[in-house]
Amino acid sequence: MDVGTITIRQFDVADYPALVALGNAVYADYPWSEKELRHWDSRYDGVRVHLRRLVAEDLQQWIVGWAEYHHEPHEYHPQKLSIDLGVHPQVQGRGIGARLYDALLQELAALNPLVLWARARETSLRGVRFLERRGFVERRRAWESRLEVARFDPRPFQEKAERAVQGLVLTTVAEEREKDPEWLAKLYDLDLEVEADVPRVGEYTPRPFQEQVRHLLKNPGWIPKAHFLVVDGDRYVAQSNLFRSERLPDVLYQGITGTRRAYRGRGLALALKLRTVEYARRGGYREIRTWNDSLNAPMLHINTALGFVRQPAWITFEKVVRSGAVRNSSLKR
Repeated sequence: MDVGTITIRQFDVADYPALVALGNAVYADYPWSEKELRHWDSRYDGVRVHLRRLVAEDLQQWIVGWAEYHHEPHEYHPQKLSIDLGVHPQVQGRGIGARLYDALLQELAALNPLVLWARARETSLRGVRFLERRGFVERRRAWESRLEVARFDPRPFQEKAERAVQGLVLTTVAEEREKDPEWLAKLYDLDLEVEADVPRVGEYTPRPFQEQVRHLLKNPGWIPKAHFLVVDGDRYVAQSNLFRSERLPDVLYQGITGTRRAYRGRGLALALKLRTVEYARRGGYREIRTWNDSLNAPMLHINTALGFVRQPAWITFEKVVRSGAVRNSSLKR
């Protein structure tokens, strides 16, 4: 394939099936469905947080690559954006990624960005080099860890978990929403405190209530019966949840596990994690996958103790852009 025959154009909604197939070829370990991708794209309202995507196609109109930029809803700054780029494995190393990146810079110029963030798996040497050659530097790492459910033995942890929840109630969102009309407001209040302490490259910016609620309720993988809560009186103080994968029916993804500051150090996270594993075991799931930031030592410790096996790290890279540099760079090309 001659890179000169590649056309770069704006993404169209009709491209979703082709983009999903491309993304699943690039990230074979993390297959998406079209429904899931459309849901995640819905985070960007086009008013406050934006998503812009380009695709590369060959003479046969086969989409062989994509590039995009977007704001981060939970760490919003109008001039700080994440970028993502991928090229089909069959045609990597031919300059398609470079063309997509240059085109994306031109799209970004109007926003006059201050900072760009990008991610690459540490085992993707081509992706790491691509970013480093363009001035990106490593900021932090996050590890995916996987638990083989059938091999997990909860007995060494049960006594500590039972002590942790004495005087409290361990329940689920499915149960709470049947009896408490304020469950969504309480869950949002818990989210605000927990998510404020999640390690991130930018500064935390909470999403508005309606947007946070919509994103949860419309998530095709959300399981209310597997969204576990610890309740003290009428206040939610800790949570841990699981999500289905439409393309990996025997795998569950761990969402957030978090505890209010005043309740940390008691073992509530451990008690919740045991419930998630028990849910997976009863449901016949093979594996739970979770992610832990290198800065979140307590959760890394819990997952390691439970037997989660660490996978290669995902590296977050950052490029500090001098004011106007993107615009000037794009004009020179």
